[in-house]
Amino acid sequence: MSNSSESAHIEGADTVSESSSSIVNDDIQQAICRYCDPDGEKHSCHEPAEESGFCYWHDENLSKEVPGVKEKLEAYAKSGGQLRGIIVKRGDLKDVNLVRHGSGGGYDLSHANFYRSNMTGAHLFNAKFDHGSLMKADLHDANIHCASFINCNLLGVKLTDTKIDNIKIGHTLQQEAEGRIAEKHRDMEKALDLYEQSEEIYRDLRKASEANGIFTMAGYFLQKELTMRRYQMPLFSTQRAMSKTVDLFCGYGESPIRVVFFSLALIVISAMLYFFTGIQFSGEPVGYSESQGLGGNAQAFAECLYYSVVTFTTLGYGDYIPIGMSRLVAATEAFTGSFTIALFVVVFVKKMTR
Repeated sequence: MSNSSESAHIEGADTVSESSSSIVNDDIQQAICRYCDPDGEKHSCHEPAEESGFCYWHDENLSKEVPGVKEKLEAYAKSGGQLRGIIVKRGDLKDVNLVRHGSGGGYDLSHANFYRSNMTGAHLFNAKFDHGSLMKADLHDANIHCASFINCNLLGVKLTDTKIDNIKIGHTLQQEAEGRIAEKHRDMEKALDLYEQSEEIYRDLRKASEANGIFTMAGYFLQKELTMRRYQMPLFSTQRAMSKTVDLFCGYGESPIRVVFFSLALIVISAMLYFFTGIQFSGEPVGYSESQGLGGNAQAFAECLYYSVVTFTTLGYGDYIPIGMSRLVAATEAFTGSFTIALFVVVFVKKMTR
């Protein structure tokens, strides 16, 4: 065989070898699950792919309503499998143990879908379900201490006898955030439906908190529940205005500090009005005057502040008396003050007796 023939033969063999390697590499790539995590390739899945291109756990079309799915999931988690984005709809996960022992954090199940799964008695301490879905899942008697549900769909989730200490749901629910977006785009029908769903979720969380004796958390969920109910009312209705007023004054009975701040603000504002409209002490006017200078005006404002406190608490010593427009201010402050003091007592006693 000539040198040129040998070269051609070798080149042909190399070409065939490269083609074979390329086919093998393509087959290997095709055999890996092609799950794409919203947070990037660092959370990619390296499990063998099914015909759909996804592994068993990331394939939405593969049924998880099969015997032994709980044991398979526990083994998959312990082996270090990618739990983010898994789809376990209607799975029988009763008493499933997804607690990551000997680690600073729990299993990361972000973007996972457990729609209608039976998770009664599940052990999910410190697990992370952010941006996922537990819609209509049964968490009866489950342990979800310290678990995170930020932007997770919790609509219809069953929380009877569920241990929910220190759970995290974020400042807004998934439906709540979507409702605000829909309202911004003037799709009121969709917004009202989403607010109604949010109200239901907050109500379920409140009841679960009360059942666990976590009344601080229950109070927060009550505020959010009533806020979602307010969002469903007509924008300029009296009912919505009253609801907003109660929220501002006392956080729907859950925030005594708001009553204190309102009281202080009312006292100071009324004192400023007295300072400019004038009051009398022993027949002498007390109020702002250019001739008094800074020191005299400061003394006059201090006396108006004292009169405002006396009027707010309805003590009425009689040493200072209102004149002119100050009478209207005094009457308004006295009426509002008596109401505010009574409100503070109710809210404070409510909080302390829990």
